[in-house]
Amino acid sequence: MKNTLDVVSQQFERQAVRIATRKRQSHPLAPQPNETVYLIRKGLFLARIPMPGDQHHILSILYPGDVIRSNALRPLEGADILTASETGEAWRLRWSAVEALAREDHGLECQLFDSMADLAARLALHSAITAGLTGDERVAAMMIELALRTGKETHSGLTFEMPLSRIDIAEYLALNADTVSRIASRMRSNGLIAQSSARDHLACRSLAALEDACPLAPALRRLHAAPVQPQLAI
Repeated sequence: MKNTLDVVSQQFERQAVRIATRKRQSHPLAPQPNETVYLIRKGLFLARIPMPGDQHHILSILYPGDVIRSNALRPLEGADILTASETGEAWRLRWSAVEALAREDHGLECQLFDSMADLAARLALHSAITAGLTGDERVAAMMIELALRTGKETHSGLTFEMPLSRIDIAEYLALNADTVSRIASRMRSNGLIAQSSARDHLACRSLAALEDACPLAPALRRLHAAPVQPQLAI
């Protein structure tokens, strides 16, 4: 069975505006009447909203295959998606075009529903993480999420993407940026994470040890787990 990215890409291909992105590039989520939909094709993106005092709050990390509809964030004016990776690709369509395609293809309609339901479940879990866990547990939760989503086995262990800045992490986890730095230093000292030789990547010798640092690790695994991709070396 084809995955969400394959199925949705095949149907969106003719009508989508393809956007090759660079790091920190922002894309507005236009509300009605010209509502937009983005399909994440390559790289990691951040769904965020503006907050008072020129601050932002990051709602979710977006991965290839995710579909985000601006109307889902209708009460939150100024919502956008921000490119986190050095390079990426997103496809943009009007919601009216997506609706027309979904009416013609029941399989596409199901894939879109599943993708949006998955994103809603991730938002709910993230809300529970930021509301109920300590700072150390929140950072561990984010590391687990990225490891499960982007991890690749190497000779030195599991290597995963970490394109988020210290401020991005603070905005995602509702923490102070200095607190994030202290927690990350403790995790390095405890051997939970290490800097990878690859740019914007971290290494994890034991995912099980990292999961032991977060009480919601089983829920994260149910939502984010995917087959780990083998790779010779980084």
